[in-house]
Amino acid sequence: MINLPEKAIIEIRAGNVKEAKRILGIPFSVKGKVIHGNHLGRTIGFPTANIQPDEDTLVLPGNGVYAVNVFVNGKSLQGMTNIGIRPTLDLLQLSIEVNIFDFNEDIYGQSISVEFFDRIRDERKFPGLDALKEQISKDKETALSLLGVR
Repeated sequence: MINLPEKAIIEIRAGNVKEAKRILGIPFSVKGKVIHGNHLGRTIGFPTANIQPDEDTLVLPGNGVYAVNVFVNGKSLQGMTNIGIRPTLDLLQLSIEVNIFDFNEDIYGQSISVEFFDRIRDERKFPGLDALKEQISKDKETALSLLGVR
């Protein structure tokens, strides 16, 4: 278990992962096991790996959407992560969902690491799935740009 400085914890909880990286000298990351979710992401074209954080996880970034690097089976991949309660779906349980770009492997039960690069936006409720899907498409473009892919 890593002891995080209080200043870093405050920044992480506020979603300021770039500032947390500056304080820590390395990107903040969360490790955990990929678990089954409600499979909605797959139906709207953005499949996600739902993460159950390891027990020693002391802090999570604030609710929102983030550009991330994901480490799976020794590979470094890019993606975007939503942390929150998914208000458009009227779900109230906190979830960590990672959409890994250009990736289509079954990784249920595997441990992965999500390295937070930058915050894209706050989590918010959309009027329906079409509006959510449109925003997720924009989020992906933003994530790719922030990660230097586009």
